[in-house]
Amino acid sequence: MKMLFVNLNDFEPRDYKRVQEAVEFLKTTDLTKTPLGRSHQDGERFYCQTLEYNTEPITDFKFEIHNKRLDLHYIVEGEERIDVSSDTAFVPITNYNQERDIQYVEEPQHFNQVILHQGDFVLIGMHEPHRTNGIVNKLVHVRKIVLKLGR
Repeated sequence: MKMLFVNLNDFEPRDYKRVQEAVEFLKTTDLTKTPLGRSHQDGERFYCQTLEYNTEPITDFKFEIHNKRLDLHYIVEGEERIDVSSDTAFVPITNYNQERDIQYVEEPQHFNQVILHQGDFVLIGMHEPHRTNGIVNKLVHVRKIVLKLGR
C-alpha cells in the first residue's frame, strides 16, 4: 500500500472502489492514443479527459473545486506540480459552473505541493481546492489523463 493523504472528516470509503475501477482503466488502455478532450464516457459515473500542454508557473493558475466528481490526475508523459488542500472551508471567487462542475476559489491558507512524474497519479476529492500544470524544475510538455469519477 502506498501513501494515502486525506482528512478523516472527508474520507469516503466508497470512493476507493471507484479508484480501483480507474486504475484498471489506466492499466488496460493505451493512454498514448486516447483522443484529446473527453472520451470513454459512462454517463455521470466516469469519463476520461486527455490533456496536452506545457507546464507554467503554478501561480498563474487559480485554485478550483468540483462538487460532483473526484479527479484522478495521471501523468502519461512529463512531470508537473499540483497544489492541493484538504481544507474544504474555501472562499469562492466565481459562481459554481454546474455544466463544467467547477468553481474557482481563493488560495487556501494551507496547501501541499505534489510533484507527479510519468506513471504517477493523485486522487483529489470533491471540494478539495487544487491547481495544476505547474513547472517542477523547467518547462516541460505534459500528456495527462484526468479521470472524472462520479459517485
